Amino acid sequence: MSPSEGRASFWKRRLPLVIALLAGAFVWRGAFGFFATSRDVTWRLAVPYADVRRVELQVWRDEALLRREERTFPTGVSEELRQAVVMRGGPHRAIALVWLKDTSEPRVFRRDFDPGASEALVLEPTP
Repeated sequence: MSPSEGRASFWKRRLPLVIALLAGAFVWRGAFGFFATSRDVTWRLAVPYADVRRVELQVWRDEALLRREERTFPTGVSEELRQAVVMRGGPHRAIALVWLKDTSEPRVFRRDFDPGASEALVLEPTP
C-alpha cells in the first residue's frame, strides 16, 4: 500500500466522525440562532442602584413570556442584575419595572433586541 492510499483510507474512516462532530458543534451553539439556547442576560438600568428597592425583569418573544423574575433589594442593588434565558435568534422585547425608594409606581424600561448567536447579552433598556 502506498502512502497516498494510506492517507485516503485514513480519511475515509474518519470522515463520518468529523462530520458528526461539526454538526454537533453547530447544533450545540444554537445553529446561528435557529435553535433555542441558554443565554446570559445582564441588565443595565439608568437609575441610581442605591435607590432601587424592587425590580421585575421580563423577556418576551412576540406574545410569549420567556422569562420573568422579581427581586427585592431592601438597601439597594448590590449585585449585577443577571438572568439565564433560553431563547433563539429573532425579535425579542425586554421590559424592566423598577421601584425606587419612596415611590409607589414603577419606572418602566423597554428595549427591542435580537440576540442573534450571542451567548451573552447586555441590555440597556430605555424609559
